Amino acid sequence: MTGGGEGLPVSPALFFALFAVVFPFFWLAVIALIANLGWRRVACAYPAASDPPLSARRWRFVSLNIGGSMRSPNYGSSVEAWTSESGFWLRPFLPFRPFHPTIFVPWPQVRSVERERRLVGERVRVKLAGEVPDLLFVGALGRALLDRLRNGAKDAL
Repeated sequence: MTGGGEGLPVSPALFFALFAVVFPFFWLAVIALIANLGWRRVACAYPAASDPPLSARRWRFVSLNIGGSMRSPNYGSSVEAWTSESGFWLRPFLPFRPFHPTIFVPWPQVRSVERERRLVGERVRVKLAGEVPDLLFVGALGRALLDRLRNGAKDAL
């Protein structure tokens, strides 16, 4: 034990150099873990073969939960989305993008869209065909998906 508040015998320059080397690996490990909790299952079932068309409507700062349980990954305001007459695309913002391939869901693969009331606010649950976790959206994109699929209007988005 050191006496009287001496602290670590590491210079600030060495500390910041070690931090600069270690932090990126830590960040990538956390991002890989989060991706494996649900995103990759959806992306394997619905891989994007191309980027969204320029005519697609872009949604920024989308909040998304994959699975809907307490342990499910939550992408709070960190996803970009696009909607078009063929389906919708999902992609995390750049800092969260490693290990997260872009998802494309064609409209015919959407089995149901349901509004869920919560203690504070509401969310929209999108159930997809196949053995993939549900997608839960909060905000404008969720409401637009709900309206589109309730009305059956392919050009509502």
